[in-house]
Amino acid sequence: MVASEYQLEAHPVIPKGKPFLLVVLDGWGENKEDEFNAIYKAECPTIKSLKEGAPRRWRTIKAHGTAVGLPSDADMGNSEVGHNAMGAGKIIQQGASLVDNALEDGSMFTGAGWNFAKESWANGGTLHFIGLLSDGGVHSRTDQLFALMYGASDHGCKRIRVHVLTDGRDVPDGSSIKYVGQLEKECENLRSHGCDAKIASGGGRMYVTMDRYEADWNIVERGWRAHVLGDAPNKFESALDALTKLKEENPKLNDQFYPPFVVVEKDGSPVGTIEDGDVVVNINFRADRVIQISKAFEYENFDAFDRVRWPKVKYLGMMQYDGDLKLPSNYLIAPPLIEGTSGQYLCANGVRTFACR
Repeated sequence: MVASEYQLEAHPVIPKGKPFLLVVLDGWGENKEDEFNAIYKAECPTIKSLKEGAPRRWRTIKAHGTAVGLPSDADMGNSEVGHNAMGAGKIIQQGASLVDNALEDGSMFTGAGWNFAKESWANGGTLHFIGLLSDGGVHSRTDQLFALMYGASDHGCKRIRVHVLTDGRDVPDGSSIKYVGQLEKECENLRSHGCDAKIASGGGRMYVTMDRYEADWNIVERGWRAHVLGDAPNKFESALDALTKLKEENPKLNDQFYPPFVVVEKDGSPVGTIEDGDVVVNINFRADRVIQISKAFEYENFDAFDRVRWPKVKYLGMMQYDGDLKLPSNYLIAPPLIEGTSGQYLCANGVRTFACR
């Protein structure tokens, strides 16, 4: 890439050669000014002075929906898609959009990841799905899960087990009952067509499986024990029973913090532990909060907690969650090729960039 391809034009207001600072504030934005708007209610003298003192230099930009490559303008933005859009310097299809496109054009079911997975269920292995169960569209979506389940059944899969993580963060608290009910109906329909589909385990997203930044490996271990080993302090004959009875025991329980539970047969045995020869697909398209569980499935020399046993499975992410670590090794949706990024543009013009948290 030659620098001449990226020559910056003179800005009509900001003089060239003077220091310029771009500051990105995660979670900061403009919205209706009312009592529920924390930014509006807060004392923010610096931001206010910038907005009112230099109106010619004040602009707002869209950080949600199609403006950052999400499927529709009803989809909320988040730090990950925002960072990707800024780094690319252009609108790129990402996250949910990539999954939607692959499902719509059928490439989901013809790609390398899918072909890698279906070898196992062709030999009698169980297909397990793990991930956030909601239609919030930040980490995952229920319609995509259902499409994968039916796609697997159409491609000869005879046994599916789903390990659900309740939301209450990207969607309203208490809605987990609705989503589990929808999933139960889809499982029932699949069973009527010859595919043994059931919910096998679950828990709340902030307490089971979905840790991030290696902040609390106990969260991941709880998920591993429930999903893989069928070991949890709470056992019920259905996921709906689990949610309703745990809520009765603790009326203040939030969807985000459901304790781990395992669905069992009438004799008390788990309906769906993860065993050698199975396939495990993580349905989250957003990377944060699923990297740790991916390490637990992929890494032979893993020591963050005692896995008790490490089943020899084919593990896939909806996407590749960490490009530097190449984690996971297999995934359903290949990352998009992005050329001519804003990073290249800035570096070619001698602009230094750095990030801090």
